Amino acid sequence: MTPVIVTGHGEFASALEKTMEYVIGPQEDVYFINFNNGMGNLELEEKIRKVVLESGSDEIIFLADISGGTPFSTAVLISQDFPKSRVLGGCNMPMLFAALEMREDGTSSEIAVNILEDAKENIILFGNSENSCEIDDSEDGI
Repeated sequence: MTPVIVTGHGEFASALEKTMEYVIGPQEDVYFINFNNGMGNLELEEKIRKVVLESGSDEIIFLADISGGTPFSTAVLISQDFPKSRVLGGCNMPMLFAALEMREDGTSSEIAVNILEDAKENIILFGNSENSCEIDDSEDGI
């Protein structure tokens, strides 16, 4: 199973963890690391590296909140020591759920591509016009 590390500014990672647990329950091999005010880049890097080493894997999926932000850049820096790892920016709940669902289905590269495809499919615009998406309301919510 490919480990997943979620990181982001403020309480982003913790909020995703709480939401994930509410929707699908606690999950194994998924880690959440916040980049809070007052924390420096080196402290964030140390926290992420510690989790990477504890995971015991050289294939890790990193999900960061903002592409190009400090958590993303730190994950990219760390991933260079683990060439099979992949870093995705712009993380949201559908990306996290896709990562958890797909992390047993192939290499980290294949998983990352599938996460991106799934994320794109989950971004929609609703509008009261001819071009709006159709909503299937035949099922209960998540």
